[in-house]
Amino acid sequence: MMLNAPNGAGQAPSILSFRKSSVMVWIVISLILIETFSGALRFFFDQAGISALLYVPKVACVVLFLLELSTFKANRMMWLCLLLLLLSAALAMLHGASLNNLGFSLFIIGPLLFGTVCGTYLLPHHRLLGWVIALCLLASWVGIGLDKFTVVPWKGYAYSLGDVELSANTSWSADSQDRIAGFARVSGSLSLLIAIFSLYLMLFIRSRILWLLLCAASFYGILLTTSKAPAVAFVSTLALLPMLRFYWTSRLLFVLAVLMGLALPLLGLMHDFDSNLIYSESSLSSLYDRLINTWPNVVRTMNQQGWNLSGAGFGLVGSTLAPFPVVDADGLMVSDNAALYLWCTFGVVGLMLYLGQIPLLFRLADDRTDTGRAVLSIIFCVCLVSWTTDVFESSIASLFVGMGISLALASRAVASPSAQRPQDLPELNALPVPRGL
Repeated sequence: MMLNAPNGAGQAPSILSFRKSSVMVWIVISLILIETFSGALRFFFDQAGISALLYVPKVACVVLFLLELSTFKANRMMWLCLLLLLLSAALAMLHGASLNNLGFSLFIIGPLLFGTVCGTYLLPHHRLLGWVIALCLLASWVGIGLDKFTVVPWKGYAYSLGDVELSANTSWSADSQDRIAGFARVSGSLSLLIAIFSLYLMLFIRSRILWLLLCAASFYGILLTTSKAPAVAFVSTLALLPMLRFYWTSRLLFVLAVLMGLALPLLGLMHDFDSNLIYSESSLSSLYDRLINTWPNVVRTMNQQGWNLSGAGFGLVGSTLAPFPVVDADGLMVSDNAALYLWCTFGVVGLMLYLGQIPLLFRLADDRTDTGRAVLSIIFCVCLVSWTTDVFESSIASLFVGMGISLALASRAVASPSAQRPQDLPELNALPVPRGL
């Protein structure tokens, strides 16, 4: 399929004609590169006066998503979700959101929408993506070393784009430890990138020794960023991999992982924790902060505005409120939980969307391809990280979640009634290895 039609019958195609899948994969590659080097690139691009170029891949994701909708084939549920997005955007405007809020929110979730609609175009290019991801993972380790042992110029650097002040790299510490971000903007983003990149590569590695070395190096790199949630999620995902051979056990773990993300905010509402726990030297102090402050404050804001059932609307939740504030909605800028994020945006329907992770994980677990297993492990890891993070605002995490949805929709379309159960699958270390990895 070509973006540009050939000049005529029997004529060679124009040099401007590209396969649609090639265009899409290079957009994904540019997005991965920019997110990996976001902190450093923001510094150098600002010095050159071309900061706006950093946002081209996300804008391209939104544009290609809109263009692909005209030929996109999906089930009714997918179209209902897109209709829900439009209705929620209209509701947000009734609640005081501006077109700037809607546009910025669409920009944020662009990789998710792009991955959902265009994800199947990326599958033939898994070798190329694998090489790019491997190089970005190596660069992430190098960035950790530079940040730890040298003084990098982008650390703590801030600049302005129009009337909005942005940070190239956030310089901050926790428990008297500097939070290393390497080439990325913040340590949390770096740790999540390392986890995602490693999980994508692990299931393509046939050598057990190399597999173990990659696990160890990635886990150590995540620990150096002092990010707790990605570290726990990464180890938990590694523990899940051998369990995928057991049909009911793996599905029980999927259900528990999703429900736990819903239970944590409820625990903060139902139990009165001692506020001194926030200032303790415990490794759970950040979790207590969410249990005591963040999650109850988000629920309180929703209650005060009467948005419990309908939600605030698409455009009134998340970082869109930083550059474009909305009166009485500032408490929804940070939710630090995927279930809360979706509930604040779509109301009760948002909770149903959150629970939709369960059938998604089930469908991907039935996919016996190496790519399917890689995407499954990434989405499971993202699900665990989403207990305490707004993962929808992480471009790479959103991209892979969208790719997982796309892969699940495609596999459902060609599903056979005689499909084998996971206990009949080959060993993980016997999975085929794409050439070039």
